[in-house]
Amino acid sequence: MLLPYWELETSKVTTASKPSFKDLMSQMKEEVSGAPTVTVESGKKKLNERYKLNQGWYDALLNTDMVLNTHDQAKSLKLAPEDKRQIVEIGVYEGASTVFWSDFYLSHPESRLISIDPFTGSDEHHAEPEKYPELANIELTARGNIAKSDNAAKIEVIKGCSWDVFPELNRRFGAEPWIDVLYIDGAHDPTSVARDTTLYVPMVKSGGLVIFDDYGHPDVQRGVDGALNAFAQMEFAVFTGWQLACKVL
Repeated sequence: MLLPYWELETSKVTTASKPSFKDLMSQMKEEVSGAPTVTVESGKKKLNERYKLNQGWYDALLNTDMVLNTHDQAKSLKLAPEDKRQIVEIGVYEGASTVFWSDFYLSHPESRLISIDPFTGSDEHHAEPEKYPELANIELTARGNIAKSDNAAKIEVIKGCSWDVFPELNRRFGAEPWIDVLYIDGAHDPTSVARDTTLYVPMVKSGGLVIFDDYGHPDVQRGVDGALNAFAQMEFAVFTGWQLACKVL
């Protein structure tokens, strides 16, 4: 399976002028005319059955993880489970992505995960509440799932909107990049997506991984592209069918 991907031509990089996300995308190896089919292979992880999950959205993250671990063109984004890392995720809902990170990528004694969510749901949830009967209890469900995960003691759950939480994190960690893995799956309107991207992507270390969930949705894509085109420097990006995974330059 060939996935749409973009890779920086490193010969063009100079210390005087680092390329932007827009420059990276202009060196596209393949046009994205639609979401490719991601083949489910033996390398795909599964979440333990002990977790209570009403929605299956997390499958997109499992697909992305599979791609990063099994496809040569994405090998520069592959995560070694035993490495020390600071992960930040925006958007928790029922805690599916949280327990994924906990069970598979927090084994190092000093690894940590910060999970941010107001636990109120997004506009799309409230517009069709009959589709999300679990919404009233998502915080309780999320915290229960997280408590069952393999590295629950290494997880800090912060209740609040990502943009309200950011000043406190900035005070704690400083203005220099401190995040190794950033997973953005918050509100899906372009303004919120652009705001999360603008605040948190600059805090990702060089060589770090950023994953944007729902990049296949036009509103999310507009928010991500608009923000990254303005300031971001990315070395590599791969579209995995619904998510965009990027390596920070």
